[in-house]
Amino acid sequence: MQMRKRQPPPTETHAEIYYYKKQIDAHTPMVIVLQEGEEIEGTIEWYDRGALKINRRSVPNLLVLKRNIKYMYKAEERLGKVESDGRSDQHPEDEASEPAFEN
Repeated sequence: MQMRKRQPPPTETHAEIYYYKKQIDAHTPMVIVLQEGEEIEGTIEWYDRGALKINRRSVPNLLVLKRNIKYMYKAEERLGKVESDGRSDQHPEDEASEPAFEN
């Protein structure tokens, strides 16, 4: 009887690539929080191994290096967002949701 060696887990899950592709295709407004705390809002136009191109309204578009990103989330998930019926879906004292992607 021969014992088979277990395969090591994959080094790349492709989850980051899938997430970016999904947000690009849907033109999802995103908030990108940089290491210094600055927030950039816009849609992701494209990405590569080291950077994201962010399209913004009424201001110049940006090329953001991934190493400068602390985390990002969908703009619709901001605390205190008011829905179309005028109700707030979260209260300021509620805990913030987990970031969608974090470096």
